[in-house]
Amino acid sequence: MKKLVLSAALILLIAAQSLSAQDSSGNGKSFGIPSSKYGIGFGNSYEFTGIRFNLADEDTKELNGINFTLWFKFAKNMESEVNGISLGIIPTGGSMHPVNIGVLGVGTHHNIYGLNLAGVVIGSGGNIGGLSIGGLLVMADSHLSGLIISGIGVGGMKSTNGIAISGIALGSEGNINGLAVSSSYMECGQNFRGIGATAGYLEAKNFYGIAAAGYSTINQMNGLSIALFNNAQELHGVQVGILNHAENNSSWTKWLPFINMNFSGAGN
Repeated sequence: MKKLVLSAALILLIAAQSLSAQDSSGNGKSFGIPSSKYGIGFGNSYEFTGIRFNLADEDTKELNGINFTLWFKFAKNMESEVNGISLGIIPTGGSMHPVNIGVLGVGTHHNIYGLNLAGVVIGSGGNIGGLSIGGLLVMADSHLSGLIISGIGVGGMKSTNGIAISGIALGSEGNINGLAVSSSYMECGQNFRGIGATAGYLEAKNFYGIAAAGYSTINQMNGLSIALFNNAQELHGVQVGILNHAENNSSWTKWLPFINMNFSGAGN
């Protein structure tokens, strides 16, 4: 019985994809029950509310409910708004929320918000927010916020905010705010506020909080830095490690083993 139902659904889906280019409803090559715009839909409807099945979304505008898309045409589907549950091999769109699940990936041109799960990659040309778990990468061209977990890399180009955990590398060309953990590499191009921990290399322009790394190199360190080797151009706080360098200290205290400190004029 289950096989029969699945086979019938697949036949309807393929039939919808092969409909004539002439579309009397003005709603793409599709049909729906009871309407072309709501209910249960099959094919590439541009607007739909309900449960929708399609092989590959193209030129869609607004989808509400449960949208199942087998494949993707990302370059031809960059302005759609998908509200509800997005399921498929690689669900894509302009903006997607609140539940997005892709076997391989999830991607948008603008924003992804909510619960985002993908076996390989979650990516957005805008913002990503909520709970995001990607097997390999979670990357946003703008801001990345929430609880983010990835097997290899995590990064928000403008900022990474919240709790971010990466198997290998984590970074931002802008700011990092919150708790950031990675095994090997961490980099912040502007201000890091919070706690950063990696067994490998940590680099930041300005750090405010607690930094823990194998090797730490920070332009301005405000707080506590724990590493095998600590390097700071300006230290306003404490360094703990085998060797500690604070360039703004007096000559004989620039390089010290085990602990170094400077409490004069902490940075903004």
